Amino acid sequence: MSKRLLCGQIRTAIDRLFALEEGDGNLLRGHDRASALLMAAEGHGFEDVVLYYEHLMEHLRWKNLGHVLAGGNGDVGDITGKPELQKAYELGKSIQ
Repeated sequence: MSKRLLCGQIRTAIDRLFALEEGDGNLLRGHDRASALLMAAEGHGFEDVVLYYEHLMEHLRWKNLGHVLAGGNGDVGDITGKPELQKAYELGKSIQ
C-alpha cells in the first residue's frame, strides 16, 4: 500500500490559491500564466498532490508545464544523485 502525500504546506498553498481566486475580481485566473510542480518527499505516493495540482491548474486556467516528483528523501542529502534532479533541471531549461 503506497503512502499518499499531501503535506500541510502544499495543501495550505493550494487552498490559498483557490481562496484568492474565489474572491471578487478573479485576479489569478488566466492572464497567460503557467506553473510547474517540483516536489521532494519522504514517501512515493504522489497521487493526491498531482490530482490537487492538476485541478488547480484547470481552475486557474494556467498552463501546466509539468511536474517532477522525487520520493524516498527522508534524510538530508538523500536526493543527491537522483535522476529527478536532472529532470527538474531540464524542465527549468524548457521554460521560456
